Amino acid sequence: MKKKNFLKWGLPILIILVGLGVLGYLKLFAWNPERQKIAQINDRSISVAQFNRELAKIPAPYQDIFREEPKQFLDQLILKEILLQEAEKKGVKSDANARPEDMEMSTIQNLLKKEVLDKVKISSEEIAEIYNQHKEQLGQKPLAEISPLIEELIREAKGKEQVEEYIASLKNKAKIEISDKYLKSITAPPPLTDTAEDFKKALQSGKPLLVDFGANSCLPCRQIRPILKEIKEEYAGKANILIIDVYKFKELAREYKVQLIPTLIFFDKNGQEVFRHLGAWDKDSIKNKLKEIGAA
Repeated sequence: MKKKNFLKWGLPILIILVGLGVLGYLKLFAWNPERQKIAQINDRSISVAQFNRELAKIPAPYQDIFREEPKQFLDQLILKEILLQEAEKKGVKSDANARPEDMEMSTIQNLLKKEVLDKVKISSEEIAEIYNQHKEQLGQKPLAEISPLIEELIREAKGKEQVEEYIASLKNKAKIEISDKYLKSITAPPPLTDTAEDFKKALQSGKPLLVDFGANSCLPCRQIRPILKEIKEEYAGKANILIIDVYKFKELAREYKVQLIPTLIFFDKNGQEVFRHLGAWDKDSIKNKLKEIGAA
């Protein structure tokens, strides 16, 4: 009798308790972004939560692009972590007056200064060689007068090259592991764009047409997208507004001689090009041009 009662009441309760325990574990560990390690750099990790916090610090258009291609931003975070770890080993700290939000960058700058930039050597022969090569461009000024400027230019060029080599050596020495699973989980789909067929139909629709020839990876293109979305809603039934990705439809971009993006091309109701604008444009200017070509 007791066994039957246990099977009737105890077993279901036990199953529920086990289920709640598993759910709690998943929430606390497996589903917790703070514990999801998207990258391991030597003995330290970057979590999904940390990735999201760092991404939230940059302007929205960049956020959107990096969410679609998070590997690019993750590479930046990994590089920063490598440099901070090296700074810790070398005992390098940030400037005493650095703001909290600038401390990491200050630490990295001090590391590069100590380990690379302060060690750049420039000989008088190098200065003289540059001077002789560019004497005319320098207005025939005497070497003694122009020498400090030439030295600064050489120092800047050498410093950049040696910083790149230094960073590359640190990356080569670091043990880096990236979780494809979590990288995939945070990857957002790119925004939808129109097709060549959509473009053909719009040209034959008998309505004015505005086509934004751009790309999802282009920052100015992404900045203008919200404006085009608003205009598309406002001019529904009056004009067609399309977005063509030049990398997906290269032949179409070549046909219309698109060389810079974004390029906004306006067509009248007969499908004839009547105006084009290179680069992003403000909403009022776009609307005024649409009215000019008959989108009342």
